[in-house]
Amino acid sequence: MNWFFIDSGPDTGAHNMSVDEELLSRAQECYALPVLRFYTWDPPAVSLGRFQKIEEAVDAAACRRRGIDIVRRITGGRAVLHHRELTYSVVARTDHPLFPSSILGTYKIIAQGLMAGFRNIGIDAEMVSHGGRNAPLVNNNSKNPSCFSSPSWYEIVVNGKKIAGSAQRRLSAAFLQHGSILIAYDPAIEAEVIPGGGGGSGVTCINQELGCDVPLEKVNEAFHAGFAEALRMEFT
Repeated sequence: MNWFFIDSGPDTGAHNMSVDEELLSRAQECYALPVLRFYTWDPPAVSLGRFQKIEEAVDAAACRRRGIDIVRRITGGRAVLHHRELTYSVVARTDHPLFPSSILGTYKIIAQGLMAGFRNIGIDAEMVSHGGRNAPLVNNNSKNPSCFSSPSWYEIVVNGKKIAGSAQRRLSAAFLQHGSILIAYDPAIEAEVIPGGGGGSGVTCINQELGCDVPLEKVNEAFHAGFAEALRMEFT
């Protein structure tokens, strides 16, 4: 199954989000091959969910002190601090034969690629459900403004701790799902810039699970291969 693969490398939050939005717009307007994209953030940034209020979701003064950008996503959900991570995005038509017609069905398919990527790097991750079969993707009853401090109904976890978070936007003919694969995690920084953040014991990362600093290139290779294996992708 043919896909486009884009490794964008590091860029600003504004540029990263604009590229995801442009890819979704192109998929909506005309038939195109699905896209798997990897990217990182330079400088680090806090991305806000589509409907969050900036004055409630992020400490702008703390972000300025630390040189952290603030940007808004076109997907929903809560604030995310993007620092030492690999970010992925998947863009495809809603009628693509690989993906079901529902948000949760699509999420579960993409989760297969994520879990294969973790296995390739030596981590046994799993997808767990915090709600019933028809539960929403995000627990909207949670008041915590931080994505990684708030439980979602379906999560990628290691030993019960969240290691990746995702959000999805669907249009009439196309969808975008993007998410963070945590290489390192500092709950103190997250708590400083996102009020109520700092998931601490409920969040883990690749470095913590493997007990060493894992290079970004190794993470990139593991997840590139994981998506190819699990979803039977052939990349252009």
